[in-house]
Amino acid sequence: MKRIGILGCGWLGTQLASSLNAQKWVVKASRTSSEGALELKHHGLNSFCVFVAEEGPQGELSFFDNLDQLIVSIPPKRNTVSTYGAKIKQLIHYLESNSNCKILLLSSTSIYGKKSGRFDENSIPDPQTSASQELLIAEDAVLRSKNPGVVVRLGGLVGEKRNPIFQLHHREIPNPKGHINFIYQKDAIGGIEKLLSKPALGGVFNLVSPHHPIREDYYTFMAKKYHLPTPKFETQGTVLKRWINASKIEEETDFQYQVNNLLI
Repeated sequence: MKRIGILGCGWLGTQLASSLNAQKWVVKASRTSSEGALELKHHGLNSFCVFVAEEGPQGELSFFDNLDQLIVSIPPKRNTVSTYGAKIKQLIHYLESNSNCKILLLSSTSIYGKKSGRFDENSIPDPQTSASQELLIAEDAVLRSKNPGVVVRLGGLVGEKRNPIFQLHHREIPNPKGHINFIYQKDAIGGIEKLLSKPALGGVFNLVSPHHPIREDYYTFMAKKYHLPTPKFETQGTVLKRWINASKIEEETDFQYQVNNLLI
């Protein structure tokens, strides 16, 4: 099961592809433009130009040939969010007709909704944005497919050069007493790799750091770390205490989170 396709190699997908490549997996990587595919090639990856339209996948469809597993890493785009679910349904239909590969969809914990509480994979989704509603449609298509499938609900993705503080430090940050539900890039990659190595697993898995600092503490720390102005926080509004549990993957595999403290 080591012939892997990654449909949509952005910030996470490219690093994942490079990591799998280094471990001698047979990896195909894709972007939606020929320029993007060429950039992947410069990273040493076997690259393809593929995009998913409402009519189904388009471009270099040889990308899908002889895959054991396909990672779908294409989030809803702001200007075409309303067609995302339909596009993923067409992709699933194409795969059912042309491949028996396992499908691993990268989704988001946003499908649990913006409300207080503790949520895990058994919680009933309550998507409240157009993007999260479309993600839930895509999840359902994967889980109902005759191809085996896994849904990975990722927390907010962060890394050394990627953090919300870069956009938030110049404005008031809402919900300062709420919790952080983030996942560090290397833990996201490690968790996905572990699920790939367990092809018999199916269903839904959250990937969120077990450390949930208070938002005010987290963003104050990050501003200091990156030498940014001390952030300001909203003092009005309802406190949203939202906590995403993601221990299932540790219980069903031997995966362990490497970043147990996000204040680093």
